[in-house]
Amino acid sequence: MYALLIVDDEKSVVDSLALTIPWEDSDIEEVHRAYSAEEALDITSRFAIDVMITDIRMPEMDGLELIRLIRLSAPRIRSIILSGHDEFEYAQQAIRYQAMNYMLKPVDTQALVKAVEEAIKNIEQEWENISSMQQIQHMLHANLPVLQNQFLNDLLQNKPMSQHILEERLKILDLPIRMEDNYRMMVIRMEEEFSGYDLQSLSLLEYAITNIADEVFTPFGLWHCITDQGYLVFLIHHEDRKTLNSVDSFAVKLQNHVQKFLKGAISICLGQERLFPEGLSEGFNRCVAVIQQNVGEHKSYFITVDDQLPNPVMDQGYLQLLEPPLLPQLLEAGNWEEAIAKIKRVLSVDGEGSDLSHEVLYTCLLYLSSTFAIVFRSQHVTLDELLNEEFDLMIRKKSQISSHRVYAWAEKIIQFHRSRAINQIRNTHDDIVSSVHAYIQNHLSDGISLQIIADHVGLHPVYLSKVYKTSTGETIGDYLFRLRMQRAVHLLTQTELKVADVSKKLGFMAPPHFIKIFKKQYGCTPQEYRNR
Repeated sequence: MYALLIVDDEKSVVDSLALTIPWEDSDIEEVHRAYSAEEALDITSRFAIDVMITDIRMPEMDGLELIRLIRLSAPRIRSIILSGHDEFEYAQQAIRYQAMNYMLKPVDTQALVKAVEEAIKNIEQEWENISSMQQIQHMLHANLPVLQNQFLNDLLQNKPMSQHILEERLKILDLPIRMEDNYRMMVIRMEEEFSGYDLQSLSLLEYAITNIADEVFTPFGLWHCITDQGYLVFLIHHEDRKTLNSVDSFAVKLQNHVQKFLKGAISICLGQERLFPEGLSEGFNRCVAVIQQNVGEHKSYFITVDDQLPNPVMDQGYLQLLEPPLLPQLLEAGNWEEAIAKIKRVLSVDGEGSDLSHEVLYTCLLYLSSTFAIVFRSQHVTLDELLNEEFDLMIRKKSQISSHRVYAWAEKIIQFHRSRAINQIRNTHDDIVSSVHAYIQNHLSDGISLQIIADHVGLHPVYLSKVYKTSTGETIGDYLFRLRMQRAVHLLTQTELKVADVSKKLGFMAPPHFIKIFKKQYGCTPQEYRNR
């Protein structure tokens, strides 16, 4: 759907074009009106206008100058010029400013609608060109580092992906590793010397470390990313397994270079050799667990993970809790089902994975309770009411804690707040619909447009349309049309008003338009309907 702006210093011209033409039939959802060039500039700065119809001769600033100024800030707006003067110089300037059409007043309505539809087709063609393969390839190249970073993050988070898609993305993103290639994982943590920097400076330091790594590991294929937790992760690849086993010395060299040139320490955890993509998520989690165990004990260290060591159950519980997306993020975003599924995985409710010890379950219970207290905080509910008696029981009697009990308690709290959030949204939407109906009923004789109604309720027209359609199953235009027709029948059968007066009371700018619409709806003219 598109937005149209009509500009003319003659108010009657603007209102007539805006209100009497069924623009929705041409995919126009919003119709804005401006009675001066200055007002038009203000509207184009606040709204996403697609097509503008403008007069040429206006006080203060003419239409051609308006088009020139708009093209500086919004070059994709299509312009159609209306003029009362058939002058070659105007037409030349219109061509120079890339106006889509030059039409003479009084304008033929059908021709104007056709010109607007042609402008919309031109917009759609441009976006098709932008979306062409050549443009995609150009954008892909420009954003390659970001896409490579995100792709490795997805693999570390064990997001489901078929082998075909994985192979395809490795090629598209020009990555230095293929299926079944030997690789080793290196996870880096920036130590406390870097803690005083702000986020922007830290990003520059992370970039600097990756640049140093690229130089140090020149003999190898290197693919890296930065995780949400702030770890720098590198996949190191080499066809020769003997060379790959020498990675340790290069990692120590990287550590020394960072200390020397960036004046800060890094801790490095290096995984064992594997075949890509085997063990990406597991290897990353293992490295993070080792790093977390050493936090506070060593300022800077280098360690190689022994893949033969079993993962402690406690570490696995912590790791699943800290896997992105985090539970508070899921709850705040309203991703209720995903939040419940995450808790089920953490607690191994389905019996998949090891049984959790009481200490791990207790830790999970405290984590969940603090998350609920923060996310679902409310002035109307105390903390005891929020967490309920079941939580108090599990806190007092730790022996009563079980995975199923903690899960049932957490799911009940989430489902309660889910229902409350849905009801709040529904009530808000119902209030918006009521406000729209009240405004239309009280201003039916005025020129009503979607933009005017949206301004009244304080919402963007597109968002208002979606809320109304979701709540009622029909569009605002459908309701307005139905109400007008119902009022028309009442006025024709219950009053002696002339047809022209009925048309005016219903907000139609011209009686012929009202007669045409009425006949299309009821199969006869208003007068014929009255005479029945």
